[in-house]
Amino acid sequence: MPDIHMEPIIKGILSGLAYGLLIGPLFFMNLRTTLMYGMRQGIALVAGAVTSDLILVFTSWWGASRLATLTEEGPFQTWFGIICGVMLFGFGLSAVWSRKRRFDHEMGSLHPIPKKRYAYLQGFSINMTNPSNWLFWLGIATAARAEAPDGSESYVKWFMITALLTLFSTDLSKVLLAHQIGKRLKPGVPEKIVQVAGLILIGVSIWILVRIV
Repeated sequence: MPDIHMEPIIKGILSGLAYGLLIGPLFFMNLRTTLMYGMRQGIALVAGAVTSDLILVFTSWWGASRLATLTEEGPFQTWFGIICGVMLFGFGLSAVWSRKRRFDHEMGSLHPIPKKRYAYLQGFSINMTNPSNWLFWLGIATAARAEAPDGSESYVKWFMITALLTLFSTDLSKVLLAHQIGKRLKPGVPEKIVQVAGLILIGVSIWILVRIV
């Protein structure tokens, strides 16, 4: 790998792992979606989240100072927090109070299965409206530029790209794990897990909205 040191790659991997292994709203949405509708829907959700991450990577890369100013403004945190909280509340409510559905115990999915683009849009919207996600990529961009020798753009590039790929890998691993667990659960257990995930999403949404208020 010419002219590229391992330092930004290692730091990018560690940063992506540290953030990706956190149990946040996206984790429970992954669990809910994969157990309810199958692995393909879970992957679509992750693809939507990664798309929003990609947008934030480029935004942070080229305009870290402007993004820092934006994220520190009260209206930004308030409105984005409200949007994220309301969406999470709706997703959680649909999981808790949904009518009894018939699980396919071999595939771990539900019928009828919605189109994958809906899962994609859910992943994108949740990730894009989560202020902590903006702050994470802003912090990554700031740290990369501060540590880059002589302002090396290649250092910043490899740091952020590696962090993005690592984060995508951890999210994808969660989907695969949920799918494998779902296939081995007894009948009725997946529904209960989905309801618990829904309750947690409702709790997280209430916590976000209370903080804003």
